[in-house]
Amino acid sequence: MYQPRRADGPAAVQSGTEAPGRAASDLPRREARAWYRSAADRIGVAFLGLAVSATAGALAMSGAAAAAPVAAPMTTPDVALRDVPVSRDVARPQIAAEDALAFAAASRTAVSPALEPTRTMFAKTKLPVLADPDAGAKKLAGLKAADKVTVTPEVNGKYRMVRFKGKDAWVLAASLANSKPKPEKVADANAPKATRAVPKGSVLGLQPEAMVVYRAVMARWNVKNVGGWRAHSLSVHQFGRAIDFMTYSNTSQGNAIAAFLVAHAKEFGVDHIIYRQKIWTPYRPTWRHMADRGSATANHMDHVHVAVKDR
Repeated sequence: MYQPRRADGPAAVQSGTEAPGRAASDLPRREARAWYRSAADRIGVAFLGLAVSATAGALAMSGAAAAAPVAAPMTTPDVALRDVPVSRDVARPQIAAEDALAFAAASRTAVSPALEPTRTMFAKTKLPVLADPDAGAKKLAGLKAADKVTVTPEVNGKYRMVRFKGKDAWVLAASLANSKPKPEKVADANAPKATRAVPKGSVLGLQPEAMVVYRAVMARWNVKNVGGWRAHSLSVHQFGRAIDFMTYSNTSQGNAIAAFLVAHAKEFGVDHIIYRQKIWTPYRPTWRHMADRGSATANHMDHVHVAVKDR
């Protein structure tokens, strides 16, 4: 190492060698520096080996982790994030999530739904039960309004598959409801359409308010015999405001007429209805049992009796 000469020190030898006194004193210092360099070189090599080993281990571990794929968490894609500008160098988890969901959907095996009955529904009106989903198919039976039916998930056009008496059948899907229809809607749905001709004017000695009921019933049902005014009756028959619709053994017709009259009691101004030894009134709108009067006709087992208020 170069040593600057002090201005007041002894002159150096011009031949390029140093003075004998200085050369002797600098010898230990030079040996120390040489030993330090050698030791530093050996330590540096050792540290370099350790660094290389650590780097190689880290790379091996990262390679092993990459070799064993780990399922990425499935997230719901946010469509709004597509409009956010991002750099090419920035990770895009939104697109990665969408790709993962698309891959999962593409690799999923399609499974046909099991055609097991799902729930009970109700008929909103009269409707046929068909063997096939076609208007011209064979009719297996008929449902009335409020009848329960067990439905399946299968739909074909306007028709839905149901389980009817243990077999597959079809009904119009639009004619089914999740809840049972109200009684007035059931009565109207089960009643025939008003298509029969009814005589004009008054018949059977009935008052105009009673004729409203007579026309409404007779336009829908073909009742063979009807009773009206009776002079010696102890009921409102003597006033021409009561009607007897003789249904005899046809109880389904009698029940339908009685339900229709109950559904329109306010409209018709009904005072009371009697059928099959039971009575219904607007002020107590439930069917109550009546005492035995001695005969089928007296107990109204064969006819529907309806009386209207005086208007």
